[in-house]
Amino acid sequence: MARGLSVLSDAPAGHASDRLQFSRYVEPLTEVIMNDATQTPFTVGVFGAWGSGKSSLLEMIDQKLASEHDQEVVRVHFNPWIYRREPNILIPLLHTLEDTLAEDGRSRFTESARTIGALAAKLSAGVLLGKLSGGAVSLADLNDLIAQYAKQRHETESEMSKLRATLQQQADTIHDKGARLVFFIDDLDRCEPNEIIDLLESIKLFLDLRNVFIIIAIAKDVVDGGVAFKYRDFAFTKDKVLAVGDEYLDKMIQLPLYLLPIDSSAVRQFMDGFDLPEDVQAQISLLQDIVSPNPRRIKRVLNTCAVTYAIIGRSPGLQDLRLDLIARLAVLRLQSPDLYAAIIRNPELLAALEMTYRGKQQDSFAEAFGSERAESMMRAAAEFHKKQEYLEKVFSDSTFAEVRNNLQRYLTMLSGT
Repeated sequence: MARGLSVLSDAPAGHASDRLQFSRYVEPLTEVIMNDATQTPFTVGVFGAWGSGKSSLLEMIDQKLASEHDQEVVRVHFNPWIYRREPNILIPLLHTLEDTLAEDGRSRFTESARTIGALAAKLSAGVLLGKLSGGAVSLADLNDLIAQYAKQRHETESEMSKLRATLQQQADTIHDKGARLVFFIDDLDRCEPNEIIDLLESIKLFLDLRNVFIIIAIAKDVVDGGVAFKYRDFAFTKDKVLAVGDEYLDKMIQLPLYLLPIDSSAVRQFMDGFDLPEDVQAQISLLQDIVSPNPRRIKRVLNTCAVTYAIIGRSPGLQDLRLDLIARLAVLRLQSPDLYAAIIRNPELLAALEMTYRGKQQDSFAEAFGSERAESMMRAAAEFHKKQEYLEKVFSDSTFAEVRNNLQRYLTMLSGT
């Protein structure tokens, strides 16, 4: 059977494909969770940028607990992005807990599952979701409205208190039967800003319980975006948004864990671990120097190169395209979208940037672009010169100027324009 084109999945990696040494985090975190001396409630915040491997780390912790402590842990996996359209994120969270408890192989938590399910059904019926009708009211109705609001608020607070007490009771019951609850919450980065803060507040309000552990993958800038949206009417400064975001996290996270940055050697090791086509392998040294040390971005660049090279190899008249230039453009498109958009509008900007990074003077620009365009091309290049550190490695030894007349063909391979 012929060997097909190999591309890389973005699915979270487990222990079997741990190329970023995430196992160094897994052992300590598992020990914290399984240590009887660890006081609960306990929340671990796994911090990292988009694509840095947070989901992979959660997957590896889950695998570790499943393989070594299966009967001692109830592992609840909740993805808020899937339920982003729900009016109250607590309802699907409770249903997820219910389903997990019901699936216990020894049927230890059947009654707890029923109780949690009844809570979720009660919420869905609107016991806690009811709101007063909006619209104008007359002065004569105002006193009745105030009384109605006070009664409803009291009833709502009472119901919330009962709900939390019931959840605590079930967490204690599960613990008494030899297990502890561990919630894995992922993909928060993909939620809308208003949804992010709602989820964090629900977690703090209803899951901050004895015998409950929470591991949440989170990017600080995403939380800040949620804070900025929620308090947009207050016109907070950027510093105030950052401070409020810190307060949100400080109140709910006992252990902030920041994923260590990936160095250049680790990037190379990560890429070398994949079964890549030969023409992609030939560009690994270049990609090692110019791709951001972000696992998801690395995979996207490798996939883009693999498929684009395969298309070039099967397209008459394209075999003369230089594959290293395709690799550089693939990285530019993913890592510098504003620069790439400018290049689409003016492909010769590639040659101008190349000349700028090599220290070419105005007379060289005049020779290359003509005296009338030299100054404008220099200004266009200056806008992006040194804007991002990796750009120097992209343009210091590239050959875009040599293919100036064919730059549109290169861009067409990646942008369809």
